[in-house]
Amino acid sequence: MRSFTFHVGILLVIQCLSGNSESTTKPNECIAGVPGIPGTPGLNGQHGQPGRDGKNGESGQKGDSGAPGEKGPQGPPGKVGPPGKDGVPGTTGAPGLPGFPGPLGKRESYAFHVGLKSSSPSITGPIKFEKVFYNEKSLYNTESGKFTAPVEGLYFLTYHITVYNKNVHISLRHNGKIVQYMYHVYGSSTQQASGASILALTKGDEVWLEVVDGHNGLYADSNDDSTFSGFLIS
Repeated sequence: MRSFTFHVGILLVIQCLSGNSESTTKPNECIAGVPGIPGTPGLNGQHGQPGRDGKNGESGQKGDSGAPGEKGPQGPPGKVGPPGKDGVPGTTGAPGLPGFPGPLGKRESYAFHVGLKSSSPSITGPIKFEKVFYNEKSLYNTESGKFTAPVEGLYFLTYHITVYNKNVHISLRHNGKIVQYMYHVYGSSTQQASGASILALTKGDEVWLEVVDGHNGLYADSNDDSTFSGFLIS
């Protein structure tokens, strides 16, 4: 349609230039004709194929370092790291000032005091002192006749014997070993004999008195006692 309109226009121009016009016009004067009807739009052309992706170019040269930026705010504390190795021991410091004295402690007491119930006890094994004057912690065993040290320490041991009618010969023994002898020759009426020793004992050590060679003049009644005693010194 556009092609037809174009050709009509060309013919009108040629007619005007050649002078073949109506009598109502002046020579060499062209009268414009009526514009033709616009043609319909042409069809859209087909879309071309998409172009290929461009390849990545080569990396450019490294640029110059920029100026340092401003210092940012302090971040939160990091996690605690593993312990470091022990350092070299330092030199010994000067002694500190003396502290205040502490309260006095209560010292434990260990003691016994026993006596004979009857005269002439057995001559075999330890002499058994069965009358108890003081034996709060049962340090002395009235059945075995032995004193057993409750703790390690230094002990004082003593015996006081009433002698009557016979000589008295006894020994003080520590774990079976004889520590000392006491021998008294009887004269007349009742007499007194005694002995004492200081022994370093460990816990569990045993001490006792024993008759020697059958000399068993040990005596006891309501007025006279034969006793065995001991206590911890330190």
